Amino acid sequence: MLRFDHPLSERVRSLIRIEHLFNRFNHTMQSDDKWSHHVALSSLFEIMDCSSRAELKLDILQELERQRQAVRNKGNRALLDRIQKTSQDLQDVQQKFGQHIRENEWLMALKQRIVVAGGTTPVELPSYYFWQKQPAQQRREDLHRWSQVMMPTYHATNLLLEILRANQRVLDCKAVQGNYEHNRLAQSVHLLSIEIVKDEDVLPEVSANKYFTHVRFVQASRDSMRGKQTDKNIDFKMIICSFDEDVPTLQVA
Repeated sequence: MLRFDHPLSERVRSLIRIEHLFNRFNHTMQSDDKWSHHVALSSLFEIMDCSSRAELKLDILQELERQRQAVRNKGNRALLDRIQKTSQDLQDVQQKFGQHIRENEWLMALKQRIVVAGGTTPVELPSYYFWQKQPAQQRREDLHRWSQVMMPTYHATNLLLEILRANQRVLDCKAVQGNYEHNRLAQSVHLLSIEIVKDEDVLPEVSANKYFTHVRFVQASRDSMRGKQTDKNIDFKMIICSFDEDVPTLQVA
């Protein structure tokens, strides 16, 4: 099965971006390959840019507090402890997100060159070439050190998305000739996900607002980002997720 997420707010979209970048960083950091560590560094810089919005930390802490209150009322002690620890760890980070990277001249020079075609060759950055030639464990320790202060943000993001995705309602749906329309979503829905069988070879395009929900399936293509609409009937699952305890379903207009 393939699951396609469609965030219904910029806050949730930001959380999913951060989650994706951290997952890529963590995966490539575990490798011994120098090119994987190049991708890890690139991911680290993307995380820095993606998470630099001043209000992000406050948004995360406020949502964690909302969830703490809700979980406390339900008596889930294990989850309550996780939320409290995650929130405290994030509050304990005093510096601006990514400040340690901005203060590292070597990393900032690499950040500027890594987006330039051929900008990190040994000719352009001999010090980076030297770093790549160090033992894999030493490079990994450097990556761990540079990312360590960012990890409370990663753990908080993961926890919030875990809570959001667990608080879901699943609807079995059918798109007739590639089209599916329904009435509007409740305002408290934060994430809409479409789950389809991989062998269908289609991608969902979702439009969702306070008036209606429209899912259009297009043929998967390696030549174009937007394929042609399929004329097949597609069975799929629509997964509605909310931070609120009671997940609302689609409303009648």
